[in-house]
Amino acid sequence: MVDEDPITPASTLPACVASFSRSSTAADKAWDSTVPPFPQSNQLYEELHYSQGPEKPFCLRSHGSRQTLPDAPRVRLECPSQIISHCLDDLDTPQMNKLGEKLWRAGPHPEILSLTQQLSMDRRIVVNEDPSVHLLWAAVDGILYVKPLPAYLTSFAFWRYLLDTSNSDVNLEERERIRVTALGFLKTYSSLIQRRSDFNLARRHDLLASFDNISFETFITFISHFDAVPQSAISARWRYGILQLDALNFHSILQLRRWHFNRFESRYGAYFQRLFPIILFIFALLSVILSAMQVILGARQIWDTDNKGLKKTLEVFEWSATEAIAWSLAFGLMFVVWWIGVSTAEVCKRRRMQRRFCKRLKEEGVDRP
Repeated sequence: MVDEDPITPASTLPACVASFSRSSTAADKAWDSTVPPFPQSNQLYEELHYSQGPEKPFCLRSHGSRQTLPDAPRVRLECPSQIISHCLDDLDTPQMNKLGEKLWRAGPHPEILSLTQQLSMDRRIVVNEDPSVHLLWAAVDGILYVKPLPAYLTSFAFWRYLLDTSNSDVNLEERERIRVTALGFLKTYSSLIQRRSDFNLARRHDLLASFDNISFETFITFISHFDAVPQSAISARWRYGILQLDALNFHSILQLRRWHFNRFESRYGAYFQRLFPIILFIFALLSVILSAMQVILGARQIWDTDNKGLKKTLEVFEWSATEAIAWSLAFGLMFVVWWIGVSTAEVCKRRRMQRRFCKRLKEEGVDRP
């Protein structure tokens, strides 16, 4: 690593080594939101340093010739407003945070499974840079959207710059927004990447494109510090884990006054394709009923014939048509009852999960999710 310039550090913030205990109470007591969540020795990106110079009291600097934010070559380090604006655009999810506890209606899975487990559930991983799309699951297409890990979040100097309360470049509201959403985002990666197979899978999908020279052991040493981040220290969005995109699109009509939260289909045919099975079922049901009614009406018109054989045939047709109508209605009713039962069971399951989750949040000092 290139030697640092002889510039006096802005502040001597101690390194915070997060506890690896899964106890939420212990994590809350040990967690300090004023210091970086990992020690400097475990950082993955070492090209930044936070220093105090004679002209600029608090500033980020790069050891290289390019004085830009990692993974954002358009963001100049000497321009704090650009840094803060980029971080908010790159990490914050204000619309989803606004929904808060209503995100339960989007079928959340707070316990995030690893990448290999996602594949075993027949979910295809697709990279997307939009933070609001991170960990959204499109059930119809079997796609799980994942945002790559930005390099600057793994820099100890960046966290010092962000959390230093004497740094006037970052106001209190912006500091808190970036802190809680960045911690929540990194906490999701501590669940997504747990084993070497998860690490290799993340690399194949360019989720760790900025860390080509980082080994699996080094990455786990870094990301494990976020296992102990309590729910009270992260934004509302990241407390709910994986969300169902279709359910989120449906509820956004009522909650956000938008026709959809996110839609990735480029053609209307693909958008309405998911409705075809339901439309086809209803069309087939009505077609059978209407055809049977036509048979009955046609048979009634020639019912007074003297031909006994024809009359016998008409009786069979009428009986078959009546049975077809009855079975169609019964099958449709059974489908509706089954759908109501499955939906009710799913709602009850979510209610139980919500009660357990809210109880855990209350124990950690978060009154409302």
